[in-house]
Amino acid sequence: RRLWVWTLAVLVAIYSTLGPARVLADALRERNLLGISFAVALAVLVAAVGWQWAKQRPGWREIGVAIGVLLAYLAVLARIQTPEERTHLIEYGIVAALIHQALLERARNGRHVPKPAALTVAATALLGVLDECIQAVLPNRVFDVRDIGFNAFAGFMFVAARLAIAKQRGPGWRLWFLWLMASAWAWGMAVVVTGLGELSLRSSPTRLMAAFVGVAVAGILVAALQWLLLRKRITGAVRWVLTSFGAAAVVGGVIFGVGGFGTDTAWILGTGVYGAVAGILQWLILKPQIPRAGWWVLASTVGWVLGIPAGEAVGWNGLGAVYGVVTGTVLVLLLRQKRRTAEPSPAVA
Repeated sequence: RRLWVWTLAVLVAIYSTLGPARVLADALRERNLLGISFAVALAVLVAAVGWQWAKQRPGWREIGVAIGVLLAYLAVLARIQTPEERTHLIEYGIVAALIHQALLERARNGRHVPKPAALTVAATALLGVLDECIQAVLPNRVFDVRDIGFNAFAGFMFVAARLAIAKQRGPGWRLWFLWLMASAWAWGMAVVVTGLGELSLRSSPTRLMAAFVGVAVAGILVAALQWLLLRKRITGAVRWVLTSFGAAAVVGGVIFGVGGFGTDTAWILGTGVYGAVAGILQWLILKPQIPRAGWWVLASTVGWVLGIPAGEAVGWNGLGAVYGVVTGTVLVLLLRQKRRTAEPSPAVA
């Protein structure tokens, strides 16, 4: 009950300050103090959360994942342009924390709470919509769909981070989170290594070559990091990296062998073909070890193709993140299925 009261108190504080917050932000901006104020508030919040979490005596694995979570938050905050929009990630992260803890407490008390994580994200998103509806009627505020997305994303990030840091017995949220981080980081590094800024050049062959090299390098980096996560979970995981070379060769043959197409068409086709070919080659590794491994081919293809709009919107880290979400979810489900089939039945035991 206290957790729900605290949730209500935080929401009242957020909603009641929607009007004065803009006046305060403008005053701080005029004095060049807005960025500093946000940085100080963020540092205090991180220190408080870190202090409470350290009392649980986390292991080295939990500490490593926590550092990854912190870097993910900093990367997202760096992508958000204004300090006002960054506050959404903090405010609704706190709301999500309270709601999630309240739902977990309710489940521990014997109540039926289906999917607390999903309920937390959904509730946070709805409360964020209410926030924007209130702003729509205020004289100095406006309704912004992007802020609704930030609010929902804040809830998702907190839940994913909390479940990733928690101690786990089998493949679950921690593997999923690390898989996502590896995919997003690899795509970011591919942009740096290959200089995909050449895509802005007018020379079609140069642009096409840059696109091909970008897909190939990203795929190889993604596969190498995935191998580090899979090497203790499947046999012959080292072959996982070789699949990316095979997929890159097929993509090169398709794109350049038929004359290249238009650059945008080649980019979309190349990414889709890469995902499909890599998925098939990786399926050959998974098939003898994991039941229903054929789903991996679909996940790999869809993950690469769906990532393209995210890459266009927020940068190529976004493409890797979307790919990581899709394939990481399917991977965790497949590995859990493998674990269940490997466990002896009670009669056999």
